[in-house]
Amino acid sequence: MDQDITKPSSPAATLFVLGATLALVCWLRHDALDTYWQQTRHGELGLTAATKDPLWVEGVEFSNQLSSNIDAGTQWLNMLGSRVTLATNIVLTGPESVAPAQASAPAVAALPARSSLVPSTALATVPPLPGDAHGASAPKAVGPAQGDMPGAAVSTEAHTLPPLSDDGRIVLTPQDKVLLVGDSMMQGVAPHVARALQKANIPSVDLSKQSTGLAYPSYFDWPATVQKTIPDAGITVMVVFLGANDTWDIFIGGRAERFGSEKWQSVYAQRIDSMVKFAESQNVRVIWLGAPNMGREKINSGVKILNHLYQSEASDGLARYVSTRELLSGGDDTDVYQKHITMDGGKTVTVRTDDGIHFTRVGQQMLSNLILRQFAIPSNAPAASVVPPAAPASNPASNPATAPAATASLAGKQPS
Repeated sequence: MDQDITKPSSPAATLFVLGATLALVCWLRHDALDTYWQQTRHGELGLTAATKDPLWVEGVEFSNQLSSNIDAGTQWLNMLGSRVTLATNIVLTGPESVAPAQASAPAVAALPARSSLVPSTALATVPPLPGDAHGASAPKAVGPAQGDMPGAAVSTEAHTLPPLSDDGRIVLTPQDKVLLVGDSMMQGVAPHVARALQKANIPSVDLSKQSTGLAYPSYFDWPATVQKTIPDAGITVMVVFLGANDTWDIFIGGRAERFGSEKWQSVYAQRIDSMVKFAESQNVRVIWLGAPNMGREKINSGVKILNHLYQSEASDGLARYVSTRELLSGGDDTDVYQKHITMDGGKTVTVRTDDGIHFTRVGQQMLSNLILRQFAIPSNAPAASVVPPAAPASNPASNPATAPAATASLAGKQPS
């Protein structure tokens, strides 16, 4: 009896299949490959010129259309599943069980007068003022509330500029909403801020996303994201914490521009300015956190330039710059990276992780407290002192953990 013998594929056939597959992937997603290479390798892959060729453009268009069709099919299946579930509930329990409850609209408390505004200052340790509570509904800390779904734009008349307290803090009420913007540094800090605000019935939206910044808008465009989110979600305060991914060359017109050059700084400053100015045009106050000292020398020297730009663009009276370097130094030299710092009472704690960029839970909480101290929030909110402050530096005015108005009026200073 003859037996069928399967002949193994030749190496040439295997290489042909792999090569054809790689060519197909490049044709369909060469734009994503080029962007990924710029973001991770900080160099030019060489596909930028090819993206203008009609044949390559067809590949991207086909890929996008295929993705849209898959998304549409998924949405249709989800809708079908919801309708089947609804029909099943009606058959089993009757239509009354699925009738929407009639909910009365929550009363909106009167906001304090917002005509008396003074220049913003980057405050540090002012505790929440007593008696700041306002009438509140109970919105969720993160996620869209009723009327805040994507596409439901909120006009600038929907809210006015949040006022400042007598000591310069931003007064928040449950009618405000805080937007948290940033990279992986903010990803660790944002949940602490959101939980604290939630306890005060103040909603927030966390958009932090790792590996993002302002250097590579083709990978992720923060100015465009902010311009869509602020009116859609009814944001009144925006907190920004970026910089860990931006100390690299950028690409302008397909050509690399060296980090820190005059043109580089001009382009980067324009991207900061576009976020700040748009927010202010929507009656949104901006808190821009500077990047801390880093454990990697190239990044650490680079963030000094970034902080100078943040400081210059976010210190116009409506936006404020808040330094983080002093808080996480815990010693006399605030320009030196510290993985461990000494707290009040002499206890040494670890505030940075082994990668020299991110923060331990203690460090995250300290930064969260720094953000919360910029606000005058209802008295039922948790005190912003869960983690004790670090031991003061020799110059208290340079340490935002110990001195009020530590970083006020910093525009125009040299990089620090």
